[in-house]
Amino acid sequence: MIYIERNALGEIDNIEFTPAKNREEISLHDPQLTEFIKKSADSEAIMQSVLDRLDLDMVRVIEDLIDIMIERDLIRFTDLPQPVQNKLLFKRKIRNMGNEISIIDDNELLNL
Repeated sequence: MIYIERNALGEIDNIEFTPAKNREEISLHDPQLTEFIKKSADSEAIMQSVLDRLDLDMVRVIEDLIDIMIERDLIRFTDLPQPVQNKLLFKRKIRNMGNEISIIDDNELLNL
């Protein structure tokens, strides 16, 4: 999700990746967002920041797809290379720790 802050004229003044009181959620396909990124003095840095965030989100999508494929017996967990298995197991362990200390949003948790 991308959230924006607007200036007094109603134009996008800043983008962030977390909600806050003075921020509104904006569609990734909104032409105002595209225009803001293009015209910003630091557009390269903004584009890289957005891409980095989307890459992190896509990693989570891929993890979910792997879980679904394992659940439906399309692949076996052991079919994955050992380093991939280790990373997936470690991430699950960290997420489970997050449940205990509430550092991860419940909507972000995998259905394991």
